[in-house]
Amino acid sequence: MSKTYLCLDTSATASAAITRDDAVVAHRSTASHRNHSEVLAGFITDVMTEADLDPATPNALEAIFVGVGPGPFTGLRAGIITAQTLAHAWNLPVYGVLSLDGLANRVAPEAFRLGAEEFVVATDARRKEVYWAHYDNIGGQPQRLHGPFVTAAQEVTELPVFGAGAGLYPEQLFGITGFTDAVPDATDIAAYGSIALRRGRGLQPVEPQYLRGHDAKIPKQLRP
Repeated sequence: MSKTYLCLDTSATASAAITRDDAVVAHRSTASHRNHSEVLAGFITDVMTEADLDPATPNALEAIFVGVGPGPFTGLRAGIITAQTLAHAWNLPVYGVLSLDGLANRVAPEAFRLGAEEFVVATDARRKEVYWAHYDNIGGQPQRLHGPFVTAAQEVTELPVFGAGAGLYPEQLFGITGFTDAVPDATDIAAYGSIALRRGRGLQPVEPQYLRGHDAKIPKQLRP
């Protein structure tokens, strides 16, 4: 019996995908880091329509995977709340995937090809910091050893670095060519989530990994 999943990630940019038996059958994403709420609903409608799923009664869907970060407050919240709302409306299970784990799963085969027994995934945390995690590389399969963290780039473990964090701080981080603008995507969440679900480990609670106070500013007149 085929397994069909809706997958979302808003930890960096916004993206949505439908996968069926580990194949991506529909995908939408934006390069913007700031318009998650505006585009996500349209992306979901688009990918479901392309995958011949009725958004009103998506009976063929098995579950929803959603990236839980780490990421900035506003964008991350948009994806998680959307996933939880749809899961409740459609009576489906929803599973959290650490977004850095998803990206690590994508880049691990290249790290293995390069002979990197360990590597780091790093993305932009703004405020002159990066979100990052340290992975062991077992035959092209990542295993998270440490993290996730949010720190200045110079505090990242000295290893090959995959992800947009390396592109932002090339003097501090040893970025791998071809991967210095990489950010987590719904297709990464799908690939890692499907493996984790089969293995019974690696999934996360559907709770946002902010790693620090949220970025929203409370007007002075509303503060206690």
